[in-house]
Parts: sequence; C-alpha cells; structure tokens
Amino acid sequence: MLLKDLREQIVEFCLLMLANDLAYTSQGNISARDPETGYVAITPSAIPYRKMKAEDINIVKSDGTVVEAKWKSTSETPLHLIFFRERSNVGAVVHAHAPYASVFAVANEPIPVVLTEAAAFVGGRVPVARYGRPGSEELARATFEGIGEGSAVLMYQHGLLCIGPDLNMAYETALSVEMTARVLLLSRLLRANVSEVDADEVKLIRERVLKTYHPTAAE
Repeated sequence: MLLKDLREQIVEFCLLMLANDLAYTSQGNISARDPETGYVAITPSAIPYRKMKAEDINIVKSDGTVVEAKWKSTSETPLHLIFFRERSNVGAVVHAHAPYASVFAVANEPIPVVLTEAAAFVGGRVPVARYGRPGSEELARATFEGIGEGSAVLMYQHGLLCIGPDLNMAYETALSVEMTARVLLLSRLLRANVSEVDADEVKLIRERVLKTYHPTAAE
C-alpha cells in the first residue's frame, strides 16, 4: 500500500476529531502531503471515521489526478489541493466543523488572539473567508484568499480550516482555534472585559513554538 504510514496518521487524526468534538461521523476532512513524492493523502467521501481504515485513504497528485484510491475522494478535495499547489510550506490541511468556531463563522466575526495557546499555534486573528458553495472551486479560492499568510480561517456559514507544516501542527491549530472560540463565548456570558494578547508577545510566542515544538530527547 502506497504511503501506508501517512494514511495511518490521517486515520488517527480523524478519530481525534471525533474525540475532541471537532467533527461528527464523516464531517470535515483531512489531508497531508508526502514530502518525497509530492503525493497527497486525503480522506474519502462519506465513510464514517470510526469505520475508516488506512487503505480507505486516497492518494492523489496536487492537480487532483488519482494515484491510488478505493473510493471517491472528499468533495472538498479542491479546498485542500489549492494549498498544496500554492503554498510550499503547507504539509497538512485540517477542515473541521468545530461547533464553537462555527458560531463565529456564521456570525461573520473573526476570532481574536486572547489566549497564549492561540498565540502559539495560530499566530494571529482568525479571519472569516467569503462564502463559497461546498465542494466548489469558488470555495477553495475564497478560503485560500481568506487565510492570507495565516494558519487558520473561518469559512462563512461552513466551518474551520487550518494548515500546518505537518498533521500534528495543523491539528493543534484547529484545537487552539476551537478552544479560543469556546473561551470567548463563555467570557461573554460573564460580560468580561477580554483583551487580546499583545502583538509583539504573539509574534515572540509563535516564533518560539515553530522552532521548538517537537519531541526532544532529555539531556
């Protein structure tokens, strides 16, 4: 089986999306690029994550050409592939239907950086991309343009998309956005005066995480 390890990793993160309430059944989708071949491993359409196996994950080229697949790829394949074609630093894409982040998506309201966790894994405000019909090239382009140089974007009336150099970082970003959205909504119940993390502090924290956030052997 081609890219077996990468396929297995995607299944693991799909199950994590269920466990962390970022998606339900087969909602959302995940992809990752193999740095050696340039091939993209991506989730299939409509297969529940709890039943998904590594062999169910599809392998495609960045132009959408199928390399190895049992099933039709997710309808949001264009949404994923645009990032691999146009941003060389992107190694993984996580599209989630995270409920708290989706509140901000439907309200057309960006999510500010109010937690140091968001500073670390998101690195800035999460903007809202203009609406695009699910599965369309229009949605892919709107989301790509909406994210700018950032790592996360809300999809108007749809959900959340996060990118990263690898699956772990892309997924950590999604978790951080969802946590920030949840904290903000709860703070509003308290009518709390919430401030954003200082911009210089955000930059410092983000740079440190990008350089050091990986397993390191003890000295």
